[in-house]
Amino acid sequence: MSARLACAVALGFLPSATATEATAQATAVALVGARIHTAAGPPVDNGTIVFRNGVITALGADLSPPDGAEVVDLSGMVIMPGMLDNHSHIGVDSRDLNEFPVRFGPQHRIRDVLSPDDAFWKGAVKGGVTTVVTGPGSGEVSSGQAIVIKTWGESIEERIVRERGGLKIAMGRKRPDQSPTTSMAVTALLRAKFIEAREYRAKRDAWEAGGREGPAPPRDLAMEALVRVLNGEDRIRSHVHQAHDILAIIRLSREFGFGLTIHHSTEAYKVADEIAEAGIDVVGMPLFTRIALSDEVMATGTVMNEKGVRFAFHTDDPVVGSKWQRGNAGLGIRYGMTEQQALEAVTINPAAIAGVEDRVGSLEVGKDADIVVLNGTWYEVSSLVTRVYVDGLVAYDREREGS
Repeated sequence: MSARLACAVALGFLPSATATEATAQATAVALVGARIHTAAGPPVDNGTIVFRNGVITALGADLSPPDGAEVVDLSGMVIMPGMLDNHSHIGVDSRDLNEFPVRFGPQHRIRDVLSPDDAFWKGAVKGGVTTVVTGPGSGEVSSGQAIVIKTWGESIEERIVRERGGLKIAMGRKRPDQSPTTSMAVTALLRAKFIEAREYRAKRDAWEAGGREGPAPPRDLAMEALVRVLNGEDRIRSHVHQAHDILAIIRLSREFGFGLTIHHSTEAYKVADEIAEAGIDVVGMPLFTRIALSDEVMATGTVMNEKGVRFAFHTDDPVVGSKWQRGNAGLGIRYGMTEQQALEAVTINPAAIAGVEDRVGSLEVGKDADIVVLNGTWYEVSSLVTRVYVDGLVAYDREREGS
């Protein structure tokens, strides 16, 4: 039994190990007969997808499985890529998401509090979400650094897809018990912090250029986090709802030259032209409706696509469970998105926004074998996820688990 399979059994993902699963990494597996939505092109009917050692090796219609492959007949079923959620808070005890009363903590890392406990991850796996960008909350102006990670695997360390998943900034008004409280004060604080980071970088660069003579400038972990953003080694992921706050963070990104994605983006439709002109990505609604939303907000994905803006849905799990990510896509279709656009918004778009589209987000040769099998139309909430593969291994099987 492989180490990863042993872990799966120990964590309860698989009730028992079989010879087939034990050799899954060494033997090619061919899933045949399903309708395959690759997210990289049109659907493939009567498709075959072959993977080995956790990587997709072949995909096509009426493709013959390689000799010696384990063949799994999925006739009448539907296959889609493992979904991504670009804005999540799973893997962590909720009490560790915000460092109150600290207002500015970019040095905090969600990685340091991620739990390997299955209870924090399994809901996402069962819903077909195989990769998340999970990070701190929005109680502070900056609450810290996110991470891109698979929702299933042998260890937290081995599941990391990208360590730098973005630095969280929360625009807008804050609780009145401590400054800043207004939107303008939040924006002013951010401008001051980025100016401080530029000055901090200049001092460190001057010391390096001078042959490191004399004492090194004192290290500041908060400033180092901002410097990585200024240097393009990380980007800002901004919690933002109101249109004026969207425009404010866009102005800051231009002033300081940092990469930016806006999240939640409730009033993005009001400033769609400005977002398109800025060339930023949007992670947005409907969020499978946690709040009463207008039709304009529900149509955010359609509006962004019309403007040429890359758009992705999110769940904000545990605010809304990861299993409803497909439901977001269905609502997107209801409000004007094409099926392909909706599919991309839960697969390749969030992967590209996270900078990991070379590994996940679509079913293509050379990419990770993160695969979701369903018993019906992929975006219908009545369709059930029946099996999930992560890196070519069975992470969830409804028939075995019974739910």
